[in-house]
Amino acid sequence: MKIEILFPECCNLFGDYGNVLLLKACLPNAEFIETALYETPQFVKDPVDLVYLGSMSEHTQEKVIEKLLPHKAQLAAQIEKGRCFLFTGNAVEVLFREIRDGSRRIPGLALFDLYAVRDYNHRYNGNFLGMFQNMRLLGCKTQFTMTYGDNSAYYFAKAERGMGLNKSSDLEGVHMHNFFGTYLVGPLLTMNPAFTRYLLHLIGVEAKTLPFENALEEAYAARLKEFADPATEMEKEGDNNQLKLGFLRKFH
Repeated sequence: MKIEILFPECCNLFGDYGNVLLLKACLPNAEFIETALYETPQFVKDPVDLVYLGSMSEHTQEKVIEKLLPHKAQLAAQIEKGRCFLFTGNAVEVLFREIRDGSRRIPGLALFDLYAVRDYNHRYNGNFLGMFQNMRLLGCKTQFTMTYGDNSAYYFAKAERGMGLNKSSDLEGVHMHNFFGTYLVGPLLTMNPAFTRYLLHLIGVEAKTLPFENALEEAYAARLKEFADPATEMEKEGDNNQLKLGFLRKFH
């Protein structure tokens, strides 16, 4: 079994590399290929069972688009064939039609007819509780972008609390065949043991028990209780400088 981690040296923000660490613990006999930004992705040369890409800076997004653009056809074909992909945080934006940054229009790979709008003066920070199939998913969001377009035919999860693609949407992320693209960070797999089992099932691994099973399930139950409580504040949005100041005051 082969798992490819794309560009881990620069696509690892917000604890997303925790997804990789849990996968390595779940799949001790798998081959993990960590592809650097200057290297050709393995999935365009040889079949891999799962491709993972994590959160990155806005500057890195443009480099990743440039890197993946020559392989757009192979990427689209792999998704159509049902190959598993997991893109977390703003990684999914590289597959949108474009990213709007002020007057700039940054073309993406256009695999999904959506566009993201950057606003560096306002960072959205929020928690998320929603449904994917019969699973209640938990996660966190931290982003300078809001996304627009119609993802109703291929959304990932429907929000119960928190936002979807934007403040007016309750449909979060994208899900097409076995491609999962979500703004949820945290990391997603550690926070959602049932979804981790589901993802492992898709790549042919039936994991009745996960590593750190009791701790993962206890943390999930505690967080679910917190997120489902109407008294729990789920989001914080405002001036980016104010948010930074509030963070500093909290920890000093």
